[in-house]
Amino acid sequence: MMRTYQPTVLLLFIVTINSYSQDIQFSQFYSNVLYINPAFAGSAHATRVILHNRLQWPGLNAKYITSSFTADHYFEKVNSGVGLLVLRDIEGSSILSSTQVALQYSYELHLSSKYSFRAGMQAGITSQYINYSKLTFPDQYSIDGYQGGATGEPAQGNTKTFFDLSSGGVFYSDRFWLSVAYDHMNQPNEAFYGTDVMRLPFKMDYATGYKFYLRKLPVYDGDNDTPYITPTAHYKFQGKSQQLDLGVYGSYERIILGLWYRGIPLVNDYRPGLQNNESIVVQVGYKVLPSLSISYSYDAVVSVLANAHTGGAHELNLTYIHRRNPKKIKIMKRIPCPTFYK
Repeated sequence: MMRTYQPTVLLLFIVTINSYSQDIQFSQFYSNVLYINPAFAGSAHATRVILHNRLQWPGLNAKYITSSFTADHYFEKVNSGVGLLVLRDIEGSSILSSTQVALQYSYELHLSSKYSFRAGMQAGITSQYINYSKLTFPDQYSIDGYQGGATGEPAQGNTKTFFDLSSGGVFYSDRFWLSVAYDHMNQPNEAFYGTDVMRLPFKMDYATGYKFYLRKLPVYDGDNDTPYITPTAHYKFQGKSQQLDLGVYGSYERIILGLWYRGIPLVNDYRPGLQNNESIVVQVGYKVLPSLSISYSYDAVVSVLANAHTGGAHELNLTYIHRRNPKKIKIMKRIPCPTFYK
């Protein structure tokens, strides 16, 4: 879900119930790249495994827990990458949950000695579950408050499964990249009631960045620890919701630090006088081994929702990349995003 911070706890409940109309938001979008664009499948030019977990609003009963597993591999002889995405999302007090499994394919085209383009497709199955026993309905309330008892609201099937298609492309050099993804191309129906239609809105996702190295690169730039900083921007919209992340991350001596701002004030206010200021995201990470990195980020709420003491959001990322003997590796231009690629 593209989870935006709303001004009241009541709106938190509304967001929870309607959450399946929006996609999940990851602050470390540059680390969980197969989620934001299938064209990144195989982009490490190696075998890569990523474990990612997000805990949002742990101070409220409306907390969200999202875990993802991705694995991808690059086939050099055919300039192609394949990927697997498995995502599990639990919302509220296990009222709503979903499981997504998707396969990805990408093709890499070398346009020139400096520029390349990757195109990708994703096909997946999503299964959703709703626990009606943890919901309350208007006919269970009176002027004295919640009365309990049976409800006259119909409770039909509590599961919904649908097919989902996405696509994307990445244009890049050894320092610059631009990613564009088009999710939910078929706009699947995610309504639990058989006669109802609730289309999942398509989502457009844009990400870009430029890597500035702080000293001259060595001749072979395979797994070096050359310090750098990378300004990034990430914008997406889905239905009536839109988000913008602006920030920078960098690496020095295997230490990774990052800082981002999320929100679109003045341009996309919730209402007059209530600006769309969402959060400040801070990140710290460490490359434990040349093939293994760990990263943690925290979202500090800066909207009026901070008064609800939500506890912010926490994300943890583990990335493992397995490469062959460096002496046998064909030197290829790698996308300079994210830091874990090198």
